[in-house]
Amino acid sequence: MKAKPILLIAPPIQLYRLAKELTRQQEDVEVELAYLDQAVQVARDAVANGAEVIISRGGTYLQLERCGLPVPIVEIPVNPFDVLNAIHSAKKYGRNICIIGFANVIQGVERIGSILDLNIRTYLVSSEKEAVQCLDEAVPLGVDVVMGGSLAEKLAEKRGIPTLCLETSPDGIERSINEARRIVLVKRQEKEKAEQYRAILHYINEGIIAVDKSCEVTMFNRAAEKLIGIKSEEALGKNIKEVVGNNNFNEFIRQNSPQLGQLQTFHNTQILANSVPISVNGEVVGAVATFQNATKIQEYEHTIRADRMKKGHTAKYNFDDILGKSKVLLETKKVARQYAQVESTILITGESGTGKEMFAQSIHLLSSRRKGPFVAVNCAALPANLLESELFGYAGGAFSGAKKEGKLGLFAVAHGGTIFLDEIGEMPIELQARLLRVLQEKEIRPVGSDTVIPVDVRVFAATNKSLLEEIKMNRFRKDLYYRLNVLKLQIPGLRERREDIALLCDFFIKKYNFRLAKKLEISAEALRVLEGYPWPGNIRELQNTMERLTVTCDEKVIIPCHILPLLDEYTVSAPHEKPLKNVQKKMILETLDQCSGNRTLTAKQLGISRVQLWRNLKDS
Repeated sequence: MKAKPILLIAPPIQLYRLAKELTRQQEDVEVELAYLDQAVQVARDAVANGAEVIISRGGTYLQLERCGLPVPIVEIPVNPFDVLNAIHSAKKYGRNICIIGFANVIQGVERIGSILDLNIRTYLVSSEKEAVQCLDEAVPLGVDVVMGGSLAEKLAEKRGIPTLCLETSPDGIERSINEARRIVLVKRQEKEKAEQYRAILHYINEGIIAVDKSCEVTMFNRAAEKLIGIKSEEALGKNIKEVVGNNNFNEFIRQNSPQLGQLQTFHNTQILANSVPISVNGEVVGAVATFQNATKIQEYEHTIRADRMKKGHTAKYNFDDILGKSKVLLETKKVARQYAQVESTILITGESGTGKEMFAQSIHLLSSRRKGPFVAVNCAALPANLLESELFGYAGGAFSGAKKEGKLGLFAVAHGGTIFLDEIGEMPIELQARLLRVLQEKEIRPVGSDTVIPVDVRVFAATNKSLLEEIKMNRFRKDLYYRLNVLKLQIPGLRERREDIALLCDFFIKKYNFRLAKKLEISAEALRVLEGYPWPGNIRELQNTMERLTVTCDEKVIIPCHILPLLDEYTVSAPHEKPLKNVQKKMILETLDQCSGNRTLTAKQLGISRVQLWRNLKDS
């Protein structure tokens, strides 16, 4: 039968009766009559059946405290009023009062004698044998009455001496029971927390090892068992070096500062480990190490990144990826960084290929929404009906071919983040009204649904068209334009930042050299050609040019003759600018001047024949 959580062991019969009366209707307290060694056995039996706290008094309390029970022992106090009441009752037997008992009950009582004009002799004992000796010593000196606990009472009765028991007040019993209840509650709360910690430690995916200041293992969870390859029973109590083998894990776990991101190898498995010291009052008393299978981490990261990238919900470019040191670019980046600090809608304008989406992603990653999704939509890629369902979603069966469960729109997907509407100038006029309402009301209605869904989305729009011209042509709504054009960011074309061309060329050449295992370089003369070209296709055109040069050039250095044929093709898209002949003439004349008019040396420097040089000079 399961014991009650609190057991009160009463040595004297008077205490037993009083405690029984006080706890008659208390379901959490059991009262037993027992004394010294007998009390120890009663307590052990109760603890074995579930008792959580033991209460007792006097020598029995001391005996229980010394016997090593695995539960707290609460003492019933004997207060001064209890002692005074007992002495007052003892005066009727005479002035010679002998008090025998344990120190925790009667210590200091002899001082009362001089105050009350009584002859009080006290004997502090720790066993029944000592109590017998003390009483034998006291009797010849004159004893009218013996006071004490159950031990004194028993010995006095054998000699026919009057006896009085030091009784405990009901208030003292109640206080000890309340203290026991407090201990039970605290123990149960601690046990609950311990069970929570145990469940976390053993079912978490990370391996956890804890050591004391001697580097002996004090904790070893199930994940650690799997990663290290041994059972916790084999690891606990052993030095960490014996458990993990000869590697530097046992070194960094002993450091006085956190050691993070340490790669370790156990049984041919790479482990990513972190260790943190445990300090008490400034002294390191141990350490805790956590570790994971590095391969699994890479797999999880790959899965997450692949899933998000597949859905187009991740921004991957930041401001450091936007290369350039020109004044106009640095000023544009400065403004963009300011825009990242607020929540307003941004209209990003600029020619095709200038990097509008890179700026949009960079602003998103610097904003308070950086942890939210970044959803990019090309408004020119889909017809009006499909674009509407992509942006706002649709209800199940909303139209022929629709999924029966419906579809979440990209505005809903972007909730808590940013949506980037690229080529906003191509959005059909009939759809612009719906977009305007979303911007105004911050809510969407899926196609074919009566449900309104609130969304928290910051909107970036981009265009390479003049929306004011589109408004004049009745192809773009004026009210939508002013709703989008809260913050405006104009991205400069490459011809406005020619001083960045060399930096960009170097970046692209290194990128494609790595891919193609080449060591291609570009000459200063070739760079001058590129810097003189107007780049109607901007950075995208430059990148394509450098990729083609890296693929087709079989020399170690790119020179002008490799570039000119490629640029000639690109001029087809903008014949009115006729930039190539101007570039060729300027480059040839500069090189001819550097070579002091020597045409042979000039042709060699340009990487062309003398005949080709003569023709170019004639044409220019």
